[in-house]
Amino acid sequence: MGVPLYIGAGFWSFFFLPMSILKRFTPILVALLLVVSSAALSGVIRDGSFSGISNGSDITLRWVSEDESGALRYEIERKAGLNGQFVFLSQLALRGNNISYTYVDDSAFRTSESVYQYRIKVVLSSGVSVYYGPITVTHSVNSVAKRTWGSIKAMFR
Repeated sequence: MGVPLYIGAGFWSFFFLPMSILKRFTPILVALLLVVSSAALSGVIRDGSFSGISNGSDITLRWVSEDESGALRYEIERKAGLNGQFVFLSQLALRGNNISYTYVDDSAFRTSESVYQYRIKVVLSSGVSVYYGPITVTHSVNSVAKRTWGSIKAMFR
């Protein structure tokens, strides 16, 4: 009699281990699972550091990296309102551990939405992606910025 064992590396695969082998290697399998899960759960972004604020024309996102080993890049995603899908905004290169990052979303004032949700997608070298957030930012567009943008668009019509 065998026991199904899941091994995953970006795809589903199952195989059966005879009970005698499973009993013999259980401590090793448990230790391996602990190492893999602790590596996957280690924080790339420092807990509580991801924040966003509106200044009336832009939305500024900030966070602090913690341990970027095993990470490839950051991807910033935004969702207008509380429903709908997140869309890709930008990609940022890694700069090192314990570094403060800032991303300015200067396209937020071009839309009529007043509430945005942001999240950071961290793409790991293993092919797995880890998400931080979402955070919600209320954005009230400054009327001067709105008029200025309208004036610029009008010049190019």
